[in-house]
Amino acid sequence: MKIYFDSVNWNSTSGPNSAVKRIAIQLARMGHTIADVDDYDISLVTIEPTQKLNLDKPFVHRLDGIWSKPQEFATRNVNIRACYNNADGVVFQSQFDKKMITKWFGEPRHNNAEVILNGIELKHVDVNIPTLFEMREKYDKIFVSSANWHPQKRLKDNTRLFKHLQKTQFPNSCFIVMGANPDHVIADNSVFYTGSQDENTCLQVFAAADWMIHLARTDHCPNVCVQSLSQETPVVCVSSGGTREIVRQNGVIIEDAKFDYELEDYDAPPQVPDIESVQLPDNKSIKIDSSYLNIEECAASYVRLFEIVLDTWSNNRKQLR
Repeated sequence: MKIYFDSVNWNSTSGPNSAVKRIAIQLARMGHTIADVDDYDISLVTIEPTQKLNLDKPFVHRLDGIWSKPQEFATRNVNIRACYNNADGVVFQSQFDKKMITKWFGEPRHNNAEVILNGIELKHVDVNIPTLFEMREKYDKIFVSSANWHPQKRLKDNTRLFKHLQKTQFPNSCFIVMGANPDHVIADNSVFYTGSQDENTCLQVFAAADWMIHLARTDHCPNVCVQSLSQETPVVCVSSGGTREIVRQNGVIIEDAKFDYELEDYDAPPQVPDIESVQLPDNKSIKIDSSYLNIEECAASYVRLFEIVLDTWSNNRKQLR
């Protein structure tokens, strides 16, 4: 099968681009061709197309949520909604995304829609960064958060939870904050801000850490949590959004402020309630099972959907003759 990937920046380390790059690599390993725009069987459009849609060939739309701020909903979703309405198949990244998107966009025009979680190769990386060895020697527990920071990711609440846990359970602990543009920074000798890092460095940090903290409000299917679980590091997340569908039994899920699938200003998320009551088990008592995030099964799910779409497309074309 020849597959064209639209709207992907292969050089970007962002969550959506990294996740799709892993899918493409696995598809190539399975014998499929990553094709050019002028010669393909089917295309995968991520979020919104970078060029005018070619409606003479079938395409699958992979969404990363929708713009949910009330004052932006009608304008920023125009291209995404047009793509969704014309798609021959749709991939929702989580059941949360499916419920939110279908509530506001309606059901896809075909029944060819699947929820496919982001996937990753499930293998441990070798930790070879000297600073991480030093931190493992110095601290009993290492916490980590990672994102391209903006208010919805709730860095302030992540930090608040760390400081609470440091005070109540893990006095000899530290907090590593990875990612660009942290919007909440404190002067604290046990909190380290690293800026953006490449994927291998991120995986090494996750492998060295004891816990990931990811309290983002209504997140979709965060790549950083997939990466953390691939290194058998449990995740603390909140109940809103799709993150809990990744975490499952592999961490702790905190009850978030109620979310009823209405439009909400993601730049002004409510504070995570009852952080001061959170207690964590020993991370070593949590046996991580992330088999459902295996990139091989993720890619196989895409292939199955592509085959269904191609078959439906072919049958529809025959009926039009």
